[in-house]
Amino acid sequence: MAHAIQSSDRAHGIWRTLRRPFRYVSCLEHQWEPYQIDEAGCLKCGAMHRCLLNPVDCKCPLVTCDDLSRVCTISGCVLPAVRCAATEYVDTAVATELPAQLSISVTAIDEEVRAVLHLLLRSDKARLYRQDENRRQARKVTNGLHRALKQAKLKRAPPNILQCLAEVMHHERNLRFICPASDELVEQACKNIVLTLVELRNLGVRLAPGGRLQGLAVGLLYLLRAGLIYGSHVLLMPMEEIAVCLPFENKLEHYFGISSKAICEVENELKLVFRAHYQRS
Repeated sequence: MAHAIQSSDRAHGIWRTLRRPFRYVSCLEHQWEPYQIDEAGCLKCGAMHRCLLNPVDCKCPLVTCDDLSRVCTISGCVLPAVRCAATEYVDTAVATELPAQLSISVTAIDEEVRAVLHLLLRSDKARLYRQDENRRQARKVTNGLHRALKQAKLKRAPPNILQCLAEVMHHERNLRFICPASDELVEQACKNIVLTLVELRNLGVRLAPGGRLQGLAVGLLYLLRAGLIYGSHVLLMPMEEIAVCLPFENKLEHYFGISSKAICEVENELKLVFRAHYQRS
């Protein structure tokens, strides 16, 4: 990450050298010129625009294309999304035909999904995890700021607190504080997951209450960050704002007793089932 940032800054420095002098120190309406796949510079003031490919951190002005891909209007960079290729080979999941009389009801699916969302987002365990994780993230910032101030002191110059804090945040770009999920966000996430599970049920996938359905709900909850799209079919509507509320995947087993493997397994199974269905139709 640090090497990529340094390389990006170097590329912007080269562009500024080629395009200077600039007419303004800063401007309100930038005239952007792309010079990298995800970077652009303003021809008026020399400002830099860098696309952050993480959907949570991305602040780019985006447009949605016909194939539902999202593109930055400044650099033309396409944000990554989870998609199913028709030629992709997956052999780790099997769609099981389920007799109609054994089909689980929508009400039962809704109850199971709400229980999973409550456990991961609103329960006492989720609150405890959020407090512990945010405390760890804050400790990283504190330690980094202490080191930066210590280095500034060794230079025998008055430290600039804002500059030191900016350096710390620059080096800790992967910091993410866990935010509490609102009622509206949980409700919308529940609706999106239930819709996908009902479609899976209608395609003949066995949705047994308990561990099987819980694993599917957990996997779909994490897939909500980028959504799931097959061709022109939206299998799972993306909810980028849910990403800041989800526990880190490597902490699921420790705090909630849930294996993180469910996320990858659910993604593979969804791809297999929906690909087979749409290829037949």
